[in-house]
Amino acid sequence: MLKLILRLFGMFWIIGGVISLRLYLQANLIDSAIESLTIQKEDKLVNRFLFATSLLTFISGIGLAIASKWVILPLTLLLIVQVVYFIIQRQRLLNADNYESADSATVAPQTKNAFVVSIIVMIIAMIAIRLGILN
Repeated sequence: MLKLILRLFGMFWIIGGVISLRLYLQANLIDSAIESLTIQKEDKLVNRFLFATSLLTFISGIGLAIASKWVILPLTLLLIVQVVYFIIQRQRLLNADNYESADSATVAPQTKNAFVVSIIVMIIAMIAIRLGILN
């Protein structure tokens, strides 16, 4: 039963990864257009984070869908990327000198929720490996 749940969750993560990759491509295109119209360079941190998490979510989804124990690798990388992003954004928030800088350094609630879900999936995957459900 756990294997089936992990496989279904993997399918949702594959879809989520594809949707996130599309959002990344759109945001990147918009930022490039803004940069070409203005002299100001756009901050690419959020876009890079979106790309990395989208790709790792997609790969993790594949790992879950095929019930592979190797799913631990992309899940671990996903958690590391998220933690690094939180640390960078926290530092940027502390260094912000105006409202706009502080606002752009704030981590969205959806991002925090995604982190919690990633932790839960990692724990379940580790339990599934321990029980021999993921091979």
